[in-house]
Amino acid sequence: MYRLVVSELAHRDLDNIVSYIAVQLANPTAAANFLDEVEKCYGYLKSNPLMYERCQDAYLERVGYHKATIKNYVLVYKVDEAARMVIIHRFFYGAQDYVKLI
Repeated sequence: MYRLVVSELAHRDLDNIVSYIAVQLANPTAAANFLDEVEKCYGYLKSNPLMYERCQDAYLERVGYHKATIKNYVLVYKVDEAARMVIIHRFFYGAQDYVKLI
């Protein structure tokens, strides 16, 4: 089992996404469903973090970033095998050019 570490930026990203869905889109049910999917993804990452693909960008792939798609969003993370730890770096809207934002 891996330990999950969520960065402050990722927490902020997630809060912003949930707030946007619940308030701006006026859909609290969709926001709750999104959070359920995030929790499910976190569970997968704790047990098998390499199940998701590496980022396609050459640099991000070389430095070990992976990505998991959750609904319309992308969770970007790294795996530290030696420490048995998964570090969640950021959440991005799928249409964003997250490569430039990391």
